[in-house]
Amino acid sequence: MTMTDIHCHILPYTDDGADDMDEALTMARMAYDSGVESICATPHFRGEESALSDLEENKATLLQLQEQIDSEGIPLKLYGGAEILCLPETLSLAHKHQLPTIGLGNYILCEFYFDESPYFMSECLDGFASCGYIPVVAHPERYECVQRDPKIIENWFRRGYIIQINKGSVLGAFGRTAKDCAEFLLELGLVHAVASDAHGCDRRTPHMGQVREWAEENLHGEYANILFSENPRRILEGREMIPVG
Repeated sequence: MTMTDIHCHILPYTDDGADDMDEALTMARMAYDSGVESICATPHFRGEESALSDLEENKATLLQLQEQIDSEGIPLKLYGGAEILCLPETLSLAHKHQLPTIGLGNYILCEFYFDESPYFMSECLDGFASCGYIPVVAHPERYECVQRDPKIIENWFRRGYIIQINKGSVLGAFGRTAKDCAEFLLELGLVHAVASDAHGCDRRTPHMGQVREWAEENLHGEYANILFSENPRRILEGREMIPVG
């Protein structure tokens, strides 16, 4: 199974991910060696107007990294994107169509503070959708309100919002509660994609082999392929999801 990773902090010099180009290249090799063929670089983007100036610089860095990856002979394709921290001001950016999308379509990767209110989360997601975006909710299994009531995800799922969980949650890297929540969502078929959310090459890496093996052992084969390959690729290409619920 070749995989696509829609959430990875591989872009150097931009956030708490890759420190420099050398680490980014090591992450690229690691990802490719585990079966990943495409990565969306998603540096953190604080969802307010003052952060918009960072986006053009990130695009230039992405091109530089792709050139380095190509020169090293690593057959890995990068896509541009961002992980948007949703704030009250973020909705105004959505109304002005200024939010950075992931890949080639109108999907946006959204994150929230871990103790955020579910009401604010839903308000943001509904607002983004009304502006023509398709929200991809990053690692909801790590949010306190979802851990208390995982069925919050059912409502988001029914409204067409995309649910992305982290490989680290499935493997227990973020504790028992996040792992249990991730497994519960998978059991209900409420997850569209699994991503690395990698931040480096030593810890929280982009290597997807172990979580893919877990999925192949614990989920039916079609679902595993949808989570790691089919739906992530469709997100980056701006196409509709394969239903999984």
